[in-house]
Amino acid sequence: MLSSAAMLSLRDHPLLDRIPSRSFATLMELYEGNYILMRRLAPSLRHLQDSNISRVDGTVDLHLRVHERSPYTTTVSMTHYFDLEEGAVEPDLLLRVYHDARVAEVMPETPVERFRLWNGDQPDPRSLEWRWEMNRFLNRWLRYCLGEGHRFAGCESQLASAAGVQR
Repeated sequence: MLSSAAMLSLRDHPLLDRIPSRSFATLMELYEGNYILMRRLAPSLRHLQDSNISRVDGTVDLHLRVHERSPYTTTVSMTHYFDLEEGAVEPDLLLRVYHDARVAEVMPETPVERFRLWNGDQPDPRSLEWRWEMNRFLNRWLRYCLGEGHRFAGCESQLASAAGVQR
């Protein structure tokens, strides 16, 4: 089993240079990268409460809501609330994390009309182009959130803090 660092280092592998960008193979690599970043953002994703907020001074709050849990997957939505008075929530992504396969993807049910990623008509959400663009956006957004210092602690961290246990 590869560590997260080892998985990230695979990006520099010469064989990956021969795979066309926006191919199914690179989409799978993107899904794996999204999983690694999600695990850094929410290490105890399976144990989070249904509604979670990450607050970092000087940044916009990051909200993560758990919609569905199963033994092998967790479905969540993630958003920033930029203007609570108007209720603006962009980006607002619906994500599925596959714990057994160690991948995470943006779900096709995500409303993306406001994103304007495409010139002209938006591609079908089941298409490779749609999945590539949305998951590339997720990857960059997760990196940004981590860079800002966002993180969702699991319930065991909250329990340890309540008990006065130092980690």
